[in-house]
Amino acid sequence: MKNRKVAVFLANGFEEIEAVTPIDLLQRAEITVDTISITKENLVESARKMRILADKIIDEINFSEYDMLILPGGPGVKNYFNSQKLLDNILKFSKDEENKKIAAICAAPTVLASLKILEGKKVVCFPACEEDLLKSKAILVKERVITDGNVVTSRSAGTAMDFSLMIISELLGEENAEKVSKEIVL
Repeated sequence: MKNRKVAVFLANGFEEIEAVTPIDLLQRAEITVDTISITKENLVESARKMRILADKIIDEINFSEYDMLILPGGPGVKNYFNSQKLLDNILKFSKDEENKKIAAICAAPTVLASLKILEGKKVVCFPACEEDLLKSKAILVKERVITDGNVVTSRSAGTAMDFSLMIISELLGEENAEKVSKEIVL
């Protein structure tokens, strides 16, 4: 199996647990993870003022190198709309022409909803954002994390472990996700 590579996009105001947990667990599964700032600066500030130095800025990356795009949630989700390059590539990945995948947690599925990617898909999100997903004709389910087609969605910071393990399962298979789960004594 080829080495898998994902991009975790960081916008000012991102939710720390929803970004760092997938970074950690995916790296444990030997998935290459690049953190990407959607601004012109590598330094990104989280919702609680934690500063993270992203590996790259969005203008430096070649999206075709990635198997999955990951969007953490948090109050900074609205900042994703400041990057047309990100939005265009999310749309391209949503078409699943090359087995590309998208993962969004907490409020981030609203970005996918606004791009009309979730119509007819089973999804979850942060409870306060559910109305936005219903307006997009998504099928809201009561799960901690769910995959429908090439889209993984999860509810909140409290489901970041489930979200991360589902991503591993989607990219490397359930056996690899179970291995990481045992390693962290979940």
